[in-house]
Amino acid sequence: MKLSKNVLVGSLATAGIVLGALAPAVTAQAATSSGKTNTTDGSVSYAKDTDVGPLGGEDSKLAIAYDSATGAGDGEASAQSNANVTVQSGLLTLDAVPDFGFANAAEGTTVNLDNNDTNGNPATDSQGQDKLTVTDSRTGAPGFTVDASITKFMPEGSSDTADAKAYTLNLTPTKLLNDKGVNVSTNGVAKTSEAHINGDSKGNGSADDSNVINLAAGTYAEGPINASFNKDAEDATLNLNDTASAAKTGTSKSYNATVTWTLKTVPVSTDTGSQG
Repeated sequence: MKLSKNVLVGSLATAGIVLGALAPAVTAQAATSSGKTNTTDGSVSYAKDTDVGPLGGEDSKLAIAYDSATGAGDGEASAQSNANVTVQSGLLTLDAVPDFGFANAAEGTTVNLDNNDTNGNPATDSQGQDKLTVTDSRTGAPGFTVDASITKFMPEGSSDTADAKAYTLNLTPTKLLNDKGVNVSTNGVAKTSEAHINGDSKGNGSADDSNVINLAAGTYAEGPINASFNKDAEDATLNLNDTASAAKTGTSKSYNATVTWTLKTVPVSTDTGSQG
């Protein structure tokens, strides 16, 4: 399951808001050619505005820009494609969440991020990428927070909680940028918070260390807000100092944990000043 702007539900991303899409009507039109191909001998002759059907279709013909006479400059072919966008206004949406792959590691060590793959896990709302993305289209940018929690790491294919590992996911501060790569802050440099997210027995992260983004009203520009966690910048590490005893025999197991990202609005101040 992949995260979409229309449905913000699932085990990895919850925001409790729905995005309305404004979709323009699209009128289909076949490609045209100024050249017509003779099906018998393959020769081409000038035939303005010949309908050749959709490009690349099983029954489509070549859309040829073919002059009526050599050097006449009236050869023309045309085709239509699509451009689309979902426009939102007055909404706060969670659009993308990152995945963290730490490859091979040894118990008792801390390892750097190796990739942003999902490890083939289909039960995610992510897309195997490094970005945490929020879009704020509310007037005045009134502020929001993003928190993260993590479950214990379970051996792949196992449901035995006795094998679970309480490893800690560490996220270093990373810049909050718009889609043009410009920092979203209106008065400096906006970054994510340093976070140390550990799965306890209930699968919840520490409340003190779970905040990833905390933007106050009026301190950032509206629009897309992106935080990237990638291996090149060493934006994430995993601490494998679990309290459980390490295996006494040689083993190699793949462990997975679920990270839940929660986007929340913040209260809007209605204080108009004291009255006397």
